[in-house]
Amino acid sequence: MKKLWLFLVLSLLTGCSSLFHVNQSKQETPFRVALLVEGSIYDQGWDEQAYLGLKQIERTMGAQTSYLEYINTTSLRRKSVETFAKQGYSLIFGNGRGFEKTFNELAVQYPATHFVFFNGHPSGPNVSAVNFTPESLGYFSGMAAALMTKSHVIGLIPAFGDLKEIQPFIMAAKAQNPKNRIMIQSVNDWNNRMKAGCIARKMIKGGADILVPMGDGFSIQVIMEAHNANALAIGYISDQSFVSKKTVITSTIQQVSKLYLEVAKEYKTHTLRSGSLYFDFKDGVQELAPFGPMVPSQVQRKLFYEIQRYKEGTFVLPVQRNIE
Repeated sequence: MKKLWLFLVLSLLTGCSSLFHVNQSKQETPFRVALLVEGSIYDQGWDEQAYLGLKQIERTMGAQTSYLEYINTTSLRRKSVETFAKQGYSLIFGNGRGFEKTFNELAVQYPATHFVFFNGHPSGPNVSAVNFTPESLGYFSGMAAALMTKSHVIGLIPAFGDLKEIQPFIMAAKAQNPKNRIMIQSVNDWNNRMKAGCIARKMIKGGADILVPMGDGFSIQVIMEAHNANALAIGYISDQSFVSKKTVITSTIQQVSKLYLEVAKEYKTHTLRSGSLYFDFKDGVQELAPFGPMVPSQVQRKLFYEIQRYKEGTFVLPVQRNIE
């Protein structure tokens, strides 16, 4: 009996010892994910979506996460990347194309870390670039604006004049009605709310009854200008109907947070590819937000129909995706 008891005690100790080593091993190699953003995680747009994605990774995957805001110079980018990589972070996200050069240059020095940035060109086996399809968002938002304008004057306010969604927007608006006129003036900055507001007011005075901002740092300001003038607007990057339900007819949505989680899952399952990765409506990461109450049912049905055709491949955009 004593021998049996001794055997059970030794077995239990051995099992606990094995369990201890397994847990210790897990503690030695945690899944650590870092996020670098050029602005604020409370911008109610692009960078906030990235932060929400990081928190989803933390909650659903048990990752250890860190983030840094206002990483918007070359020296800050390099210092931040080097700090996180040396600390053993497995995955580092740079929430924009501004991280392209730094990630490509430093990735070779930190092969144990995978680097992910948005809308650019990656270089190296441990670098991925996630690319949305702005052409389709531009097209369907242009279609929505064209179907809702009464003055046939639409004010388009992009951050920069070379955004890929501009040409498809114009083509869609003209396709619905050749009489539609699109006023365009760039802010030449992603965040200059004051300048965007001035442009918006000038466009309203010029007859525009729908304003379409293409810049997450100033989109709310433009929507408020439309609200104050009893005009309409289309939100940018996320559902911005909360700004004014009587003003926002819809918003273009890029599911940044959802995409962050998917990328992290692919990394953990060793299926994350290096190189350029492309996502669109059919992947469930781009869409139009629910329509406002002012949008007639026939307009909603027409947009739903065309988007569904696009997802199925039976409708092809007149402007193809521009892969630089």
